[in-house]
Amino acid sequence: MISAKEYFEEYLTWKKKESSLRSASCTYESYAELEVQDLIAEAEAGNPGAQEELGERYLFGLSDLPQDTEKAIEQLKKAAEQGHPDAMHLLADIHRTDDYGMLDYEQYFEQLEKAAERGSWKAMFNYACALYKGSEAYEGHGPAVNKPEALVWSSRCASSTMNLLELFFQNKCSNSFTEYLDGVFALFVQSVNITARQIIRGDGVPQSKKTAKRLLNDAQRFYKHYFGARCSDFDTLLSHCEEDS
Repeated sequence: MISAKEYFEEYLTWKKKESSLRSASCTYESYAELEVQDLIAEAEAGNPGAQEELGERYLFGLSDLPQDTEKAIEQLKKAAEQGHPDAMHLLADIHRTDDYGMLDYEQYFEQLEKAAERGSWKAMFNYACALYKGSEAYEGHGPAVNKPEALVWSSRCASSTMNLLELFFQNKCSNSFTEYLDGVFALFVQSVNITARQIIRGDGVPQSKKTAKRLLNDAQRFYKHYFGARCSDFDTLLSHCEEDS
């Protein structure tokens, strides 16, 4: 599994210098900001971040590109072969529904597990949900119910999203990351919540309000430091931990 720093610097961003001076400071920029022709040139040069972004644009028909699932998969596979976690997750997600005429739960779960193991925070969360619900929730496909393993992946998602958020806040980044950052933030809160709830209830795992309290306090400190307020969801769960000695 890659580190948040590698995820951020190798797959999500490129550095834009503020001037031509060698000493000029840099701003981290998203591949989403590249014009189509520049994006295509970068993708053809073998840049996995550009390949993933180009694959997304073909998949959803963005930037005046025609929606083309075949071209999308071609670009996403190139990025995935270079380890891009988001590309790996999208390749899985294409098989999750029939939106692209490729519904295949076997392929979905095979690719989803690979994406989670590589470090995709979206895949981690979805894989945790699949392990918690079991194959009955997916027409008999996917993993059997395994709540301890579900907890492992929801915990990893919480850690991964918090680390990514910290990198965004600690570095100079352009506003183009807002949409991506919103997704990371949403799953940070969700993954902390489901992890803490499972531990508080002892739902398929040893009950430990002390462990849940530690997780929630760490998440709350992080939340308050960067957002200037407390998370009401975390406070609600913390109230259920107070009776623990």
